[in-house]
Amino acid sequence: MPVYVCMIMLVPIIIGLVGLTTSRGRITLKEFFAQQGVLLVVVLIGYFISRWTSTRDVEVWSGEIVKKEKDKVSCSHSYPCNPHSCNCDKNGCDTCWDTCYDHNYDWDWNIFTSNKEDGVINIERIDSQGNKEPPRWTQAKIGDPTAQTHSFTNYIKANPGSILRRTGAAELYKGYIPKYPNQIYDYYYCDRFLVVGDIGIPDIKEWNRQLSEINAELGAKKKMNIVAVAVALNEPEYAYALEEVWIGGKKNDLIIVMGIPNYPKIEWVSIFSWSIAEDLKVELRDAIIKIGTMERREEIGKIIYQMTDDKFIHRDMDDFKYLMAGVQPGTTGTIIMFILGTLLSVGMTFYFRACDPFGDRYN
Repeated sequence: MPVYVCMIMLVPIIIGLVGLTTSRGRITLKEFFAQQGVLLVVVLIGYFISRWTSTRDVEVWSGEIVKKEKDKVSCSHSYPCNPHSCNCDKNGCDTCWDTCYDHNYDWDWNIFTSNKEDGVINIERIDSQGNKEPPRWTQAKIGDPTAQTHSFTNYIKANPGSILRRTGAAELYKGYIPKYPNQIYDYYYCDRFLVVGDIGIPDIKEWNRQLSEINAELGAKKKMNIVAVAVALNEPEYAYALEEVWIGGKKNDLIIVMGIPNYPKIEWVSIFSWSIAEDLKVELRDAIIKIGTMERREEIGKIIYQMTDDKFIHRDMDDFKYLMAGVQPGTTGTIIMFILGTLLSVGMTFYFRACDPFGDRYN
């Protein structure tokens, strides 16, 4: 932090010194130090905000629907009504309004999941009061798998170069790296099975459903999220590129990468996770290779379920808290703070030349 602060403060300090020495007494030492104090506070606030931003991340929590309810709530449709005089004095009165509501109450259509946090999903009403049952609420069934995003502090994201074992592979596979799958759609669905390249897998929806069901059962129990990636490459090094771009995945991830250059044969498998269960990664990899074909989807799903249920160990992010010592704000944050500090220094210099806020300037 001291080096970063010095870099940002250098030009604003010079501007302040130039203003002090050329002001002919119109800027005092007290005003100069006040200026530098304000700048230091602003830079420090920006520094800690930037560090906080660099560690914010989102992971997927899995669960299942455990309950559905139609809940009566206060009406949310208000309007001003009943104008009347108020705040009267010798100059007259103001006009005040009461607040009226379209209905005595509204209805919310809620779905409850097995997630302990953020476990309520509100289905959008199809009429203003919510009297009509939304088809999407009707469609939801008890036991259906769910996915919800959850924010957390990711120390690895802020300083990945200090812990990822391999870097540089991503450049070799541009265009083959999918976006990390944490996009929730249709209220509580998330893709768990990604296909990269032209493989010709006919049952992608079934793969997604199977992995969602496995996650629904093991997500909360094991604090984990299983993602599978099928890629049309016979190059195991691809997994290193994916691991680099995805920064090893999230702390609750188990990511299974399968090379399928000629469907349905599985040529290679690579598994990465921040879990300390190294034996799981090796044994699950060997088991999937032994099965050897994507056509045995249910068998692969069964072995994934059994092994992860037995061996997966969730890794606490506090294990990586030491990485924060090497975190510095990124280039964008540094530039913004430099410009802000410079403009603030110039503005305060002109202000102190024109004004005497402390009333101690020599006449």
